Amino acid sequence: MLSAWGQVSREMTLNLVEEVGFNEITIDLRTDIGNARDVSAVSGTMVARVNLFPESRVLRTDEFTVLSADIAGSDITLAGGNFLAAYDFTGVGLGFSAMTTTPPGRVDLESGEFEASQHEVTMNEGRLSGRAGSIITGFEEVDFDFSEEGFTGQGKGRGTVTIVRGRIEGRRVFFQVSIELPAEIDQEIQLEDAPITASIRAEGHVKARGETFIEVPDFASWAEREGVLLGRDSAGREGGFDLAPASPNFILFALGFDRESVPEQLFRFSPRGVTLEVGAGLAAGDFEIQWSDDLSGWERVPETAMLNGQSAFRFGDSLTEEITVRAEERRKFLRVAVVERD
Repeated sequence: MLSAWGQVSREMTLNLVEEVGFNEITIDLRTDIGNARDVSAVSGTMVARVNLFPESRVLRTDEFTVLSADIAGSDITLAGGNFLAAYDFTGVGLGFSAMTTTPPGRVDLESGEFEASQHEVTMNEGRLSGRAGSIITGFEEVDFDFSEEGFTGQGKGRGTVTIVRGRIEGRRVFFQVSIELPAEIDQEIQLEDAPITASIRAEGHVKARGETFIEVPDFASWAEREGVLLGRDSAGREGGFDLAPASPNFILFALGFDRESVPEQLFRFSPRGVTLEVGAGLAAGDFEIQWSDDLSGWERVPETAMLNGQSAFRFGDSLTEEITVRAEERRKFLRVAVVERD
């Protein structure tokens, strides 16, 4: 059940976003006859693996591993020099790949930050071509193919992973994952027969976003696993039963309990009030807390009487905040009840 989901590993596709300040690679060409700069806008996808901790109060991960990337860059023009010596190059068909050098890529569970140097980026597609020379040496045609000699660099500084819980479809709970990865490539270009020496530095801040989901088991799957769907107890004997005498199986399922974690009582008393015991961080079914003075007339506890401000829960709602009825407002009897969706 949910309590077994300490973490869920997911592979997903992240799409580079169109957002100011991101996914623009500044390319500096440095030569002995002058420097030049242009910006290549990049787009494409990245395949990554993350660990989800869906029951955490703050959604987080301890892994971000880049499995592959297919990134294309816009064309660039690099020209420089003076009347004595000059060059004029065009970069077309630029492409980049990425990977985590030593997987898994580690992420700080508390902050969502990671060392960007765990990941590398390679310029592995495109051509840099044009002319270079001087009035003394003459001008030569230059043609450099990045697919034959890729330029590789590492992430630079700190990257981040951000996870936000999204929509619910059926038994699937979706999560939006966003990553930021600053990176830099700095390498000499081997220009054969060219009358200049040159190196390229490419630097940028990649941002990508994607969606993944977890599949929450339904009651039938839970019951079969716990041996109650077909009326079998732990010894294999026939006959329907509840895992806890005081709590129906569906309530235990909705609260995220399994056979090993089921409590004797669902409510815990303290000076602050009466707290509902839960076995997971997500509600696996719809339920509400009700109260009564005579065990005859029951009604849902008003939200104003709850320390956490919530007494009714639907599938996928967070159960990470303590669910407590205020001591000064509680009535004589409390129960958890199954409710029908609207």
